[in-house]
Order: sequence, then C-alpha cells, then structure tokens
Amino acid sequence: MRQVYNELRRSKGGVRDRVEGGQAAHIGFSCEGAKQDRESLLVRILAVADEVDEALYYERVRRLQPDLVVACGDLPFDYLEYLVTMLNVPLLFVPGNHDPDLRAKPETLGAEDFTRPFLLGSLRRERAGPLGCVNIDGRVVDAVGLRVAGLGGSIRYRQGPNQYSQRQMGARAVALELRIRRKGLWDRRPVDILATHSAPLGVGDGDDSTHRGFSSFLRLTARVRPKLLLHGHVHPYGRLTQRRQLGGTTVVNVVGRHMLDI
Repeated sequence: MRQVYNELRRSKGGVRDRVEGGQAAHIGFSCEGAKQDRESLLVRILAVADEVDEALYYERVRRLQPDLVVACGDLPFDYLEYLVTMLNVPLLFVPGNHDPDLRAKPETLGAEDFTRPFLLGSLRRERAGPLGCVNIDGRVVDAVGLRVAGLGGSIRYRQGPNQYSQRQMGARAVALELRIRRKGLWDRRPVDILATHSAPLGVGDGDDSTHRGFSSFLRLTARVRPKLLLHGHVHPYGRLTQRRQLGGTTVVNVVGRHMLDI
C-alpha cells in the first residue's frame, strides 16, 4: 500500500520541500529490505491543536498542500470541518479536555418512535465530532500510507469529559497497545504516528497540575516506537517549541499549526 501511494506521489511531480509560513520538519522513515530513496517516502502532514490559526482561512490553506491533517484536540469543530473541506484530504483527530463528550448518543425520541418499539435498539445516533473527520481516540487507523494511533484527553483536574487519572489513562494506553499489536499481526507494519492531546510525563508537559503529562505515554511510546508523537494542550504563548526525543520517537508540540514530512 505504501509503495503504491509513493508511486502516485512521484507521478504528481515529486515531494514539496517548502511551505509558506508555519514550521516544517523532515522526519526520516526507515523500512525493511533494500534501501530506498528517502525523498520518495515523504508524506506531508499538517498538524494542528488548541489554537485556531487565522492564516489558514480563505485560499491560503490550499498552498500548504498536505497529504494528511492530524488534529490533537481543543479546536472548534467548524474549524476542522473547514480544513477537511478546503484540503480534501483525510483529517484524523483526538479530543482535548475542552471538547465535548464524543461518545455517540441516541437522538431525542419523538412520538413516532414509540410506534416502532422493536426498532428502538437501532435508533439513529447523533454525530460524534466534526463532519468528514475521523476520531482516532483509542484507535489505530491507516491513512495515506501511514499507520496512526490516537489517545485524547488530559489529566483530570476538574469535572468534565475527556479527563483521566494516571491510572485511567494507563488502562486506555494498554488497550490501545493491544489494538496496535493485533492490527500488526496481519502485515507487521509499525505505528508511524501517535497523536495525543497531552504530552508524555516529563517530555514537553507543563509544571502545573492542569498540564501534567501521562506516565503511561512513556511506556506506550517505548513499546510501539512510533516515529512521531504529536500533542497539544501545552500553549507556548508565542515561544518557539522545541522538538524532543523520547528514545527513537520525535515528540512535537503542535499547538497552532505545524508542517511535518515523514
């Protein structure tokens, strides 16, 4: 699948090396077998989180020409719907602590529903999240030749959805690892990107209790070894964010917008 996708990319005129605005990074990707041309393996990613970038409105966003959008939480749904509509590429997202509960709920019942009692179990569900986007919270999916896993939410610091204790997130991380390994049994492919809202504990997280990272992300990253870990939640407030290394994984705070090639 990845080889077919890269052949299509080359047929479209090669890989773009520059973008207007934002931050770009080239993250290497290794594969088994004979060495291949590195440039032919690049996939362009627009990563966003927490802060709406006004510069992406109107036709300007199309100049970025990403192959995939990864959103790491706490962004208005209409903003994500705008991005997926304008760019016409897959958009994968995880929820943040300021996002609503995205578990599907039954729609409000009307009088006519009670005339069909045997259909109540199959009622329509309210949409969970922005239209045209894929919620990867607790899931692992394949898109544009990459395997992407996600875990949304932050440390619990008040009442509200998408907040977890260290123990609760630890259980979610173990469940995600099992899904990753089960999916990998079929094709032996690794996870390329782990998208989270919070940072790993001690790796780009905040000093305050609200922005503390999760210790379970350290174990999960060591076990599944993604090339990239993308997160939000920690606002840089105009300061340049540093990319950090966690073993062989590059950890990137993508608050605002960042462009990355993998």
